[in-house]
Amino acid sequence: MKKVCLTIISVVLACVLPIPEAAGNAVSSTGKYISGGRQEKIVSIKEVLDSLEIKYGARFVYDSSISPLLDAPASSARTFPEAPWQGGSDASGLPGGASLEKTLSLLLSGTGIEWKVQKKYVVLKRASRPQAAVQHSRNKFTVSGFIYDSSSGETLIGAGASDGYIGAVTNNFGYYTLTLPGGKTAVTYSYLGCEPVTVSLDVRKDTVVNMTLAQSASIEASRVVARKDAGITSTYMGAIEIPGSIIGNTPAVLGEADLLKTVQMMPGVQGGMNGFSGIYVRGGGADENLMMIDGISLYNVSHLLGLFSVFTPESVKKATLYKGSFPARYGGRASSVLDVRTNDGNVNGFHGSVSAGLLSEKLHFEGPIGSPRTTYSLSARGMHTFFLDPLARLLGSPANYAFYDINAKIAHRISGSDRISACFYMGRDYFRYSESDKRSRRYYGPDYEPYERLTDDMSKIRMNWGNTVGMLRWNHVFNGNLFLDASAYVNRYRMNVGTVSSYWEKDAEAETQDRMEYGYFSGILDIGARADFEYVPVSEHLVKFGAEYVRHSFKPETERSSQMVKNNDVVTDTTLRSDISNRSWGDELSFYAEDDITLGEHLSLNPGLRLSLFHTGRKVYFSPEPRLSFKASFGRGWAVKAAYSRMSQYVHQLASGNLSLPSDLWVPITGKIPPVKSRIVSAGGYYGGLDGWEFSLELYWKKLDNVLEYLDGKRAFTSSSGWETNVAVGEGRSYGAELYVRKTIGRTTGSVSYTLSKSGRIFRDGSINNGRWFPFVYDRRHNLCIDVNHKVGKRIDLSAVWRFDSGHWMTVPEGWTIVMDDKGGYGDIIPYIPSRNNYHLPPSHRLDLGMNIHKKTKRGENVWNVSLCNAYGARNPDWVVTGRTYYRYEDGMEESRLALSVRSFLLFLPSFSYTFNF
Repeated sequence: MKKVCLTIISVVLACVLPIPEAAGNAVSSTGKYISGGRQEKIVSIKEVLDSLEIKYGARFVYDSSISPLLDAPASSARTFPEAPWQGGSDASGLPGGASLEKTLSLLLSGTGIEWKVQKKYVVLKRASRPQAAVQHSRNKFTVSGFIYDSSSGETLIGAGASDGYIGAVTNNFGYYTLTLPGGKTAVTYSYLGCEPVTVSLDVRKDTVVNMTLAQSASIEASRVVARKDAGITSTYMGAIEIPGSIIGNTPAVLGEADLLKTVQMMPGVQGGMNGFSGIYVRGGGADENLMMIDGISLYNVSHLLGLFSVFTPESVKKATLYKGSFPARYGGRASSVLDVRTNDGNVNGFHGSVSAGLLSEKLHFEGPIGSPRTTYSLSARGMHTFFLDPLARLLGSPANYAFYDINAKIAHRISGSDRISACFYMGRDYFRYSESDKRSRRYYGPDYEPYERLTDDMSKIRMNWGNTVGMLRWNHVFNGNLFLDASAYVNRYRMNVGTVSSYWEKDAEAETQDRMEYGYFSGILDIGARADFEYVPVSEHLVKFGAEYVRHSFKPETERSSQMVKNNDVVTDTTLRSDISNRSWGDELSFYAEDDITLGEHLSLNPGLRLSLFHTGRKVYFSPEPRLSFKASFGRGWAVKAAYSRMSQYVHQLASGNLSLPSDLWVPITGKIPPVKSRIVSAGGYYGGLDGWEFSLELYWKKLDNVLEYLDGKRAFTSSSGWETNVAVGEGRSYGAELYVRKTIGRTTGSVSYTLSKSGRIFRDGSINNGRWFPFVYDRRHNLCIDVNHKVGKRIDLSAVWRFDSGHWMTVPEGWTIVMDDKGGYGDIIPYIPSRNNYHLPPSHRLDLGMNIHKKTKRGENVWNVSLCNAYGARNPDWVVTGRTYYRYEDGMEESRLALSVRSFLLFLPSFSYTFNF
């Protein structure tokens, strides 16, 4: 009878208790365990540890690298019959009277987590791989595939896959490769803001596992996953990932959220004029930043004189900023890299958004074409004045300014191993102005007979400038270890100016007309091809290598003029054409290789080498660019990094001021002007042991060679004619410290960044500042930015950004000198300027506020944005006007003194926008 009862109890328990996991069973860390068509509540190891803290008063300390292990289901907890998830009533979910040590032994057995009790603290760390697995490590297989967002079908960049001992992250196309020993294992997939998913596998051959992750309903689940390319857990220094959600939550200027204004909030990055989108990174110039969209560089990245960038937030999937250690796959600029990746399109159906603000309208559409294998994404933005220009002309408006952007992409999955896509971007700024003076006058002839004379004095000007980019891309998976990204592209930047002036006169006896047309053109055309490979020979190595060839065609300035003179029936036409600067070509060829190496549990290394050649005219420049990054982890979230990078730049921008103007010309290096070269050494300390927080402190030293500055008196010229004789070649240096604190989970998130830096220039030939060091124009000693975002329920998002910047430098006269003429008399009065950048402007500060109000309906979601730029109306010194004042003494003598007048651009600027998402 006893045996019968035990048998019945065993059968009942077998029906009630969960069935052990089989290969392929999926487990959500906070939700459901699915097996045999049944669902039962399963909690994660971290949730059990939370209850242990309450029961025993212990505190668990661990490195963020074991977060995927803690997110795994607490399968060992099934041994606790009193656990609440097994139907018990014990709030702790622990066996009655069990010690903390015994409980941890049961809970963490076989999870890959080692523990050690130290008074009131329990230190957790990743355990070494079991000896049995090590003995069979010769039989290794590859688990690879793509990771998708369940809501849109978009590939996820930077998603993680880990078996608890070995981890991998997805690349820019959502592909991952994980090399594991043969046998049974469990792989956990995770991503920022998504529910982790654990899959049990019996690995006996190379396996393809494509995974879909769902957005988490819990704010606390928005946990940062370790990324190899960016963040404090990566090997690289000064690498920051900027997801689209951060861009959308930044207070908007004139209703326009902007990527580059978000980048300005990062440590080591400074803005130019207050409120504009230009960036200056670690003492570098505005032209020393490589701005890329889907892997293609852009020459013009601003609209409205630099007030906005060309990147529409709706099309951005992810942006990554590199300012310290640069991966070897990037080159061509000396100071920073901003790699922007755009959306592929929603595979689940037609979705999009429509937005209207004070300045522009935007739309974004995406969805499948025919089947989920083919998708499209289309984003467009335009100023009101662009759409209303025909009406403005009809109403007689003499002037108009507008800009627009178009982003389009079509992607097709040929098979599980092959994907192709076509990308297109076009952005333009447009300006027109016209005036006409028509008159009718009465004159009298020799015999006093009256006659009418009609005249028309007319002038017109039209300008347009911008980028056009087209690209074809092919992704191919050779096997689980080798991935290829091949692309061919065309990149064109053009600036056109056209003017017409005409004078027409007619009376009873004659008709005359003098019409002059003038055209000005400047442009760059790049045609290139690129191949990038990712190879994972073993789990400890991620090798990236590739090559790129670009054919540059520079046409800095071309003029065309024509004149038509009409005298009654006689017409004379004259056409003139001149190339102010001859067309020049440049051939750029580069090769690179880098290896992300994991040396045990605490060390990682990324050596890389980039070799680039640039051929222009009869000169060939060869630039070896070594790169090295090193990271050492000490447990409990502490780590240190060190890095060295060398970069080369083969193009220069001839800028005429602090604003982004269409007259700023791009010119290549020449036989007289060598490429800009930079060397950057950096080191830092990092802490990520506090869940949801990131702390970093980085020190850097940067040396620039062959930087350009205008000679005295040449600052305002805008022609590329003889530009080599108007500039000097010198050196630059910059050094500083950057503190960055970031909170990533919870209702309140945000960051604090502080930069202490110094940068300067020297021209040892004495051509500028008599060969002495002088401060760089944006040498701002202190930069502080505080960013706070808070969710008020599910409908309201609040944001605030306060920043403080030391003043930048400018050159002003300190007096005036009278130049004597040849006869000994008084001649011209010229300003006396003793040194370059001799005036330090006052500091600037401002507070920007923003609020998003969400309301969901059956058809979609309504979002209202209200922003306030410079909330307390600070009068910041955006620019300074110099002049003279005269002071009269009591004895009647006068003295001329320097007078400075400060001008402010943004004063208490409110804005509003409305967006409908569907």
